[in-house]
Amino acid sequence: MAKEHSTGFEPFFGRGKMQIIRSIWEKNLNLSKRLAEVIYQCPTCNACAEACNYNLNNVALYEALRAELVDAGCGLESHDSMNKAMVKLLNPYNKDNKEKENWIEELDFKIKDASKEQADLLYFVGCTAALTPNIRAVAIDTAKVLKKLGIDFSIFGENEVCCGSVAMRTGDRKAFNFVAERNLELFKKSGAKKIITSCAGCYRTLKVDYAELFKDLDIEILHTVEFLRTYLAENNIQLNDLGLKVTYHDPCHTGRHTGLYEEPRELLSKIAEIVEMKTIKQHAKCCGAGGGLKKGFPELSLEMAKSRIKEAEETGVDNLVSICPFCYRNLSDAIKALGSNMKMIDLLELLNQAIE
Repeated sequence: MAKEHSTGFEPFFGRGKMQIIRSIWEKNLNLSKRLAEVIYQCPTCNACAEACNYNLNNVALYEALRAELVDAGCGLESHDSMNKAMVKLLNPYNKDNKEKENWIEELDFKIKDASKEQADLLYFVGCTAALTPNIRAVAIDTAKVLKKLGIDFSIFGENEVCCGSVAMRTGDRKAFNFVAERNLELFKKSGAKKIITSCAGCYRTLKVDYAELFKDLDIEILHTVEFLRTYLAENNIQLNDLGLKVTYHDPCHTGRHTGLYEEPRELLSKIAEIVEMKTIKQHAKCCGAGGGLKKGFPELSLEMAKSRIKEAEETGVDNLVSICPFCYRNLSDAIKALGSNMKMIDLLELLNQAIE
């Protein structure tokens, strides 16, 4: 048959990866470092599952294959060092975990320590917001919003353990299980009834990957915007219109992975005018940071982010809003690389401005 529809890069697309998985299952293909180079050039955004509607979770299969690659000693070295740091230092950034409290110093109020003081609401900050200087504003704005609303909450600070998302996405199940078990004990001792997080990756991990661990615990997992949307509505709290025109980027982990599309838009529409990009919701382009892609293949990751920024520029607005520190980081890198006038903003920054 003619191959006029073939891209020539079949292994890098969903159909090609599925054929690879089938060939391994049928024992016609062996695990190898060369194979890993192909399988890891994927942000596990799950757009392929949306494009081909056959009711199959592609990402679950990709992650299972990555776990087999790691067990066979064929994982990427860059991911191995990252996951070892996560186990040893409790974060994948190879930093002293005490630095997770640096952002707190910029607040003029105290927050309860979940290791010592009980609060029904636990704010799980996440490693990226807590440890990345130019993104810590996400944590700061979240804390300020909760304080303005008079909400009692706690954090773990230097005792916060990485959720393990990077380990799960890159196939290191041992590292994931290690931090997951540590977190389970921390959550039990905290006495929290609800856990909120401003990170799409943490949200997906705690809600989906921890589901089996949480089955005997009465703890609800919410993204910060989910929690605030409900709280503001129940308490009839009005938001100020900021008079901005913005466009919104759907993170893959709150979008295709968990279906959180309308909640952030509902909040955002109360304070700004939204001009949507060409690809949104389940069809939104990935920022390129997930699935270990930014760590393993930074050039490819940046090119994907550039594509998303160019799409955002086509809307004619200057403000790009999202609800994920990881997306914030990669899209900010793309803005800088392109010399774009686009401004990257986390939704909590705008909510902080919009609440009296």
